[in-house]
Amino acid sequence: MLNLIALGLVAGVIPVYLGIGAALLLGKVLPRSWESFLIGIATGVLTYLFFDLMHEAVELTGARDGLSWVVFLGSLGISLIGLVALESSQLFGNGPGSRVLPLPYMIAIGMGFHNLGEGLAIGASYASGAWVLSALLVAGFGLHNGTEGFGIISAAGKTPVRGKDVLWLGFLAGAPTCLGTVLSGQGLSSYFSIGFYSLAAGSLLYVVLSLTAMAYTATRRMQMASGIFCGIALMYLTAMVLTLVSGIRT
Repeated sequence: MLNLIALGLVAGVIPVYLGIGAALLLGKVLPRSWESFLIGIATGVLTYLFFDLMHEAVELTGARDGLSWVVFLGSLGISLIGLVALESSQLFGNGPGSRVLPLPYMIAIGMGFHNLGEGLAIGASYASGAWVLSALLVAGFGLHNGTEGFGIISAAGKTPVRGKDVLWLGFLAGAPTCLGTVLSGQGLSSYFSIGFYSLAAGSLLYVVLSLTAMAYTATRRMQMASGIFCGIALMYLTAMVLTLVSGIRT
């Protein structure tokens, strides 16, 4: 149990905190004119994660298993439409009416669902005795997850990020990796995984739309587009390194 938790910490929690720290440092060094570019990077990272989660969910659905598709589409719709409805009630966002859940927290929660799946992969390889593969997965996912910190902090925009926020954001995004490593040996139902992946995909799609609306202005289109490209490229490069080294696709 402790070994599995340690693997989750190294692969998920620590890299996310390192990424958040690096993003905060860059935010202080770079001028305000870079804000749209950084938000673009966050959007690119989340766009990659959205398609990755959708791919994972669809892979688990059966062509003749109607219930799996009901779980998939139902969870996706509940997540996306539910979040839009909550935004209409001004329960969260980055605007002056925000009261409960700022946008970076939504991103961290969505990434947490994604990292839960990575933890399941690490735990499964460790339980099967493939320790070398487990080590490679930990290293690859760690590099991958470090980039997620940029996505979380960039979404804050001009909103100040306090020390308490850093602790919670890193925990929400990284801790599910530990949960995944522990749950990997419990024989979870595929419907459970489909539901989690779909809920996460819906929340990330909502955040992508929100970030795009927030930063995509007539004068900053090139900055936003360049940032989106860099964010997607960054995630693909880290995934490619993991695939080449371990033979496992993220």
